[in-house]
Amino acid sequence: MNEMNQKKLYVWRLAAFLHQHGMRMSGDELADHLNRNNFLTSYGTLYEGKRGIYKLIKETWKWVHEELGLTEEADKIPMTFPTPQGDYPFE
Repeated sequence: MNEMNQKKLYVWRLAAFLHQHGMRMSGDELADHLNRNNFLTSYGTLYEGKRGIYKLIKETWKWVHEELGLTEEADKIPMTFPTPQGDYPFE
């Protein structure tokens, strides 16, 4: 499994766990969590919780929804990682 798919799998599993327990996590918190667990951006840098983290969330959703065909699982992802305003990270 390539590095990007490892990150997406990690984010998906984290979203599933958080959703199961009625919890949510901000982009900043997710960035800190990924950094602590040695996941880096595609540029080899730490996540900052800004645009890049929401791109990863969206790419994870697309992977689970479109490539794996798991719509219900995919729908948990944006609900679990809202924007600072409390909105879904993408429409």
